[in-house]
Amino acid sequence: MPRFFRKSEKKAGSPPGLQIETRAALGTGSDICVLSYSKDSLETYYPPDIDAALPLIQKEKTTWIQVTGIHDHFAFSRMGELFNIHTLTLEDMVNPAHPPKFEDFDNYYYVTLKQLAFDPRNHEISENQVSLAVMDNLVIFVQDKPSPCLRAVEKRLEAGRGNIRTAGPGYLAYALIDAVVDQSFDVVGQIVETVESVERDMLENLNPDHLEQIHRLKREVIFFNKQLRPVRGALLSLIKSESPLVPDATIRFYADILDHVNHILDAVSSLQEILSSMLDFYMSAQGNRMNEVMATLTIISTIFIPLSFLAGIYGMNFKFMPELEWQWGYFALLGGMAAIGGAMVVYFKKKGWF
Repeated sequence: MPRFFRKSEKKAGSPPGLQIETRAALGTGSDICVLSYSKDSLETYYPPDIDAALPLIQKEKTTWIQVTGIHDHFAFSRMGELFNIHTLTLEDMVNPAHPPKFEDFDNYYYVTLKQLAFDPRNHEISENQVSLAVMDNLVIFVQDKPSPCLRAVEKRLEAGRGNIRTAGPGYLAYALIDAVVDQSFDVVGQIVETVESVERDMLENLNPDHLEQIHRLKREVIFFNKQLRPVRGALLSLIKSESPLVPDATIRFYADILDHVNHILDAVSSLQEILSSMLDFYMSAQGNRMNEVMATLTIISTIFIPLSFLAGIYGMNFKFMPELEWQWGYFALLGGMAAIGGAMVVYFKKKGWF
């Protein structure tokens, strides 16, 4: 449940914006990487702090600042001072539970997303908070944990092909958002494979473990939908924004990302229906199995009713019973019981009751 609803760490009545609480002394400081590039060059730096990153920004180049780690609030407060980032934006950057959204400010626009990954061993989705502040010639990318999708964008910069070196920060922001959303495609694919595997196992050998697997997968699909659905609203707001930092040339690319998100959400809806059908199948199969067991027990009980009747009669302790002194009485009674039981079995078999 904590993944679906996280209690805010902010105290009631506290002022809005970033609250200065550093945890760097506990080893949770932020790592910084700066990539400065133009059409003909690409330089990578690893400054010790955000102040050291400021001189690396050049007007004739596009700069991409990667900040990994969101718990050093002093560092984020300083970043807000250096780059004129609103305190409410800084608050959202350091809040790992904040849902995806888009906000437009005077000198930048801000996008926060959730990068998702699926662990097929325990059928659980993990999330990683990522945020972008896009400025005139600068993109600040903040992530809670190292993101593997960044490497794909870095490789494109290193190759120097296409528009990424020349199209400015707006296109870089598009490439980063696209990489994060594409990661969701992989997650959906892994969930689909897991669901299909569970479905095949259910058809071959239904067992109680399948109920737990279905419920776990349903919970993860709901969690996935909760994290991805707000991305659609954020992208729509970005596309409709009139910010000069969102070039017209990149809007159609953002529309393509929106199409990807809609496609993923359709797949998620289908997964929810499939899992509901699997749950119905499991409950129906269990009900049918229980009916079969009850039918078998009922037939057995029905067969033994007349046999119990005969045994009850000859189990009475009356002295004068004609058959008690008969030499073949015992064997005749057992034979009669066998004949009655056999006749009932044949009758039930012809009726198709078992």
